[in-house]
Amino acid sequence: MGTCQAKLLPSGTSGVINMPSAYVRSMGQVALTYQYTDDYNVIGGNVAVIPGVEIAYSRWSPDKGEDFNMYSAKYMIVPETVASPAIAVGIEDATDEKDRSAYAVVSKAGPWGLKIHAGTGTGRFRDGFIGLEKQFKVNSKTLNLGLAAEYDGDNFNYGMFVPVGKMMQVEAGMRDEKFY
Repeated sequence: MGTCQAKLLPSGTSGVINMPSAYVRSMGQVALTYQYTDDYNVIGGNVAVIPGVEIAYSRWSPDKGEDFNMYSAKYMIVPETVASPAIAVGIEDATDEKDRSAYAVVSKAGPWGLKIHAGTGTGRFRDGFIGLEKQFKVNSKTLNLGLAAEYDGDNFNYGMFVPVGKMMQVEAGMRDEKFY
């Protein structure tokens, strides 16, 4: 089924709200995003170029500042199994236009639609990060309501997301103490 599952960070990388997960897209899958907050607009996306590797691009348009590009990548070292978590490493803003940040992250799906993610790294990830996601079935076999909460190393973020068709989802919440 072609339903939306992974959310995109402002960097274009797949993740929770403002922190990456260890999951990557399947080979050949593409995702696009447009995000609006009070401080910036972002358009971006990612693609799985080879198995376990996701590359991402985003174009930031801050309200008070010059536009900039962000190039990112993520490699899933170990896929998730019933007994073990997925493990990935990645880099955001590889060209260092704002704040190059490398990271390592683990993700594990549990019972009842619960997922946990945790990691650490450099740059914006230097203080570590942790996040939880929970999916709920809403009146249908394919419509899922998702809730997410995370600490991204700097702020506590939370949000909700719901598919609006097979290939699109809408998200809303608080990121970096601002509505998105």
